[in-house]
Amino acid sequence: MKEGLKAKLESLPAKPGVYVFRDGNDQVIYVGKAKSLSDRVRSYFRSAAPGDLKGRALRGEIDDLEVTVCRTEVDALILESTLIKRYKPRYNVMLRDDKSYPYVSVTVSDEYPTVSLTRGRRMRGVKYYGPYVNARAARNTIRMLSKVFPLRHCTGRAPGRKEGSPCLYYEMKMCLGPCRGDVDPEEYARHVRQYCDFLEGRHADVLEELDARMRAASRDQEYEEAARLRNQIDTAKKVIRHNRALSSSTEDYDVIGSFADETRGCFAVAQNRGGFHLGNLVFFTDLHDEIDSDELVSEFLKRYYDQAGSIPGRIIVPAVVEEEVDPLKEWLSSQRGSGVDIRIPRRGGKLHEMSLACANARLALEGSKLQRSRDRETTEAAMAELAAALELEKYPLRIECYDISTFGGAASVGSLVVFQDGLPARRDYRRFTIKFTPGVDDVGMMREVLYRRFKRLAAEAEYKRSDERASSWGKVPDLVLLDGGVGQLGAARDVLKVLGFERVEIAALAKRLEEVFRPGASEPRVLARNSEALFLLQRIRDEAHRVAVTYNRYLMERSTSSSWLDGITGVGPSRKKALIRHLGSPQKVMRASLDELSAVPGVPESVAEAVYKAARLIEGGPHE
Repeated sequence: MKEGLKAKLESLPAKPGVYVFRDGNDQVIYVGKAKSLSDRVRSYFRSAAPGDLKGRALRGEIDDLEVTVCRTEVDALILESTLIKRYKPRYNVMLRDDKSYPYVSVTVSDEYPTVSLTRGRRMRGVKYYGPYVNARAARNTIRMLSKVFPLRHCTGRAPGRKEGSPCLYYEMKMCLGPCRGDVDPEEYARHVRQYCDFLEGRHADVLEELDARMRAASRDQEYEEAARLRNQIDTAKKVIRHNRALSSSTEDYDVIGSFADETRGCFAVAQNRGGFHLGNLVFFTDLHDEIDSDELVSEFLKRYYDQAGSIPGRIIVPAVVEEEVDPLKEWLSSQRGSGVDIRIPRRGGKLHEMSLACANARLALEGSKLQRSRDRETTEAAMAELAAALELEKYPLRIECYDISTFGGAASVGSLVVFQDGLPARRDYRRFTIKFTPGVDDVGMMREVLYRRFKRLAAEAEYKRSDERASSWGKVPDLVLLDGGVGQLGAARDVLKVLGFERVEIAALAKRLEEVFRPGASEPRVLARNSEALFLLQRIRDEAHRVAVTYNRYLMERSTSSSWLDGITGVGPSRKKALIRHLGSPQKVMRASLDELSAVPGVPESVAEAVYKAARLIEGGPHE
């Protein structure tokens, strides 16, 4: 650790604030908030817990640190959101819409605000409502509400048209005519307020106010005004009924569903306002490392409601970081102007709604992966772009990708996935249990997997001379893709040379910066972030990673389900899992010293002694 960084850590105050980590290139890689800066920031530099991959990865890249002390934890949360939007750090959760959702915008900073449908970048002085599930729903809302609230349609800060005024909307009673001076700003502002209240779901309040004005006009014998207000009320009720399904209650609430695999997370937001379900919105985020579901949902709440058009009084979530609940409630309440509750349902209708939202998130994530892969034109363009970018001798119709997964050297496995013509060929997938490479040696494990695969290919090629039958083992790939960097690439080059497959093209895709390494090239190739070739490589790499991790977890669970630890007094399922996870495998637990066993979290000294004695008896050796 650099001396300057060490000095900053020692001087951190035990106060709320925001911390910013930078790498050696002075790039911001992570922004976080803390209730106590000294406790939270120092935790990144302690020994990482076995599952804390994010902390371990961050610690390896941190070169500098900046902190800002805040008055309260809520102030820190607001500053954190601002800095994340400014720097877009790669280790923070960043949301992407599955498409560009439309919003209804109201230019509230103008003297006579106007309404329009917008997408993309937001402007100051404008209120945004939505997002809407589709543009047609947003346009229908604007069209029908224009009959209820006669706000101006002309653009610009000042009302009126270049070629003269008034316009046809004034003649149709769909504009109050500020360009003619027929309405004062206060009366116009009342219509704007009602319009905004209506979009925010306060339908009953708006209808009650219109009804009171209609009755007052009738009492004063202003029958034309009363009839106009009656028509407004009827049209407003039609808008409420239009394309909206009933929700389970009349309160305003959102239901958040989430689902994540090893590389991407997806969130589905079911909006419910005034007793109506307004539709489902879907957002995605890339995951650089494993992240707990509660932390993922907490980060989503910050990112989403920092830009959402409306905040309901209740938010239903599947999980949330316990320490974040109170600051989030306070921040959301200040944004909304009234109280906001965050709930994790345990039973009943809300639990069912949340389960549906999580199912929608899973379907959206799986659908997004398949949508691009099944687009034949896009896939062909990706393979052509890939062949050109990597200077391949021929089209990569058959791509084999390899990945390694291990848990501290335990249950180490390798995966082989095959993509034929840009689509997964699942019948050709293969899984390898590492047999000859001990410890944590990713390069050595990759060398073993490649040797075993191409040794089998050589045998199949010889077998075909006497028999025309051939399995997938006997198919030569057009491109071998490795999850890793220069080390994995060198291992593959050595194996292919020894076995006589030097002409097989190879490449390694490094996950951190998505760099592509090729033999003989001094510098890695960096494909454009929006290139179809990179999307194809990422999709193949992610599939290989999924297969490897799934097999590794299966072997780990199988190794913990039955072992010599069963039957030892004081060792139940939880302590058995803790021992194996901490030390690596049942065999390593057997060889561990008494001090090592006592150091396992959650294992009392008496239980450690029982395990130690049982291991010595099994080994048949003397007691130490």
